[in-house]
Amino acid sequence: MIGEPKVVRKAAFAKLVNVSPGRVSQMIRAGLPVEPDGRIDVARGREWIRANVDPKRSAAQGDQTALPFAAQPDAASERTRLVREQADHAALKNALLRRELLPAGEVEREWADILRRVRSRLLAVPSRLRQVLPHLTAHDVATLDSELRLALEDLSNDR
Repeated sequence: MIGEPKVVRKAAFAKLVNVSPGRVSQMIRAGLPVEPDGRIDVARGREWIRANVDPKRSAAQGDQTALPFAAQPDAASERTRLVREQADHAALKNALLRRELLPAGEVEREWADILRRVRSRLLAVPSRLRQVLPHLTAHDVATLDSELRLALEDLSNDR
């Protein structure tokens, strides 16, 4: 263009071609010609961009030539995914604070305590029945005790 300098620094070239200086660095790594002093010849740089940069691609996507174009992650979808993950993290943290979710170890301990109490009460049934029903023989009480223990043992083996 008329009045445009022939050779410029990276930041000035970025302004001329309307990209960020970081994007210019990516283009340099991808093969954008650079003078020995680190400056960029504007005409050669513009020509390289026309030949090597797809005008339909967003500058925000960066240089992702390692992946085929269809497999390259879209910056907007990646940002959306990140925001969704952050929202999920915050929701889980809030649920924990409100005690809507509990740590698995705490739940396991509580259930183990409940089941220990149930077992203890069931094993006490024969002796309580003997006190309430004095007509039961020792054999009747022993049979009840045996059946309750057998049922508890069967339940413990059903894992």
